[in-house]
Amino acid sequence: MNAYRKTAGAFMLAAMWASGSSAAEPMCASAKQAQQVRAFYADNPGTAPIRAAWQMRMPEELIASALPADHAAGTGGEDFVELWEVITTWEKPMTVITKGADVFEVFSAIPSGAPSTENQFYNLDHALSGHLRPDLYTSIYAYALPRGDGRVTRAVFFYDGSGPSIFGVVMSGRGPAPPDAELAKFDELMTVIRSLPSVCGKS
Repeated sequence: MNAYRKTAGAFMLAAMWASGSSAAEPMCASAKQAQQVRAFYADNPGTAPIRAAWQMRMPEELIASALPADHAAGTGGEDFVELWEVITTWEKPMTVITKGADVFEVFSAIPSGAPSTENQFYNLDHALSGHLRPDLYTSIYAYALPRGDGRVTRAVFFYDGSGPSIFGVVMSGRGPAPPDAELAKFDELMTVIRSLPSVCGKS
């Protein structure tokens, strides 16, 4: 069985590698779209862009680009490794992966990883294993959105220019607030992103 999995995994990676080799352009909200997004959040504070996209019928990456700069920060995929290293210090966040109408939620530490020496994949080496293509990421947005009830939605999501997120990592939302030590790690991520080149004028 292990040999079969290795063979199947190698075939899958080869197919994925052949399917794309260059990043698209990030989706950036127009002034009118940004007004629509802010009007939505005035009535729906703390809503994660992944949920707002369903409600507004607007691409998720575009919504993320329109979040107010005092609550969100965005950069391109070029500095993925630096940001990933910060996220791996989070205690036990929730990784969110969507495919069509289905949503996977995985509670696990974020694995460290390293770029492949053979291709463009970034290989993860933990129980939550996988093979990422950060060279295809058009934007990475982190946000801390007050929910209006004392709680804050804190997360970082990764996009490839197609509209929906590829995946995201959530630190807090509807549940209790993380301890101060974890909040400091999220603040560190926001600080790092704001020190990097911005995307869509958001830094």
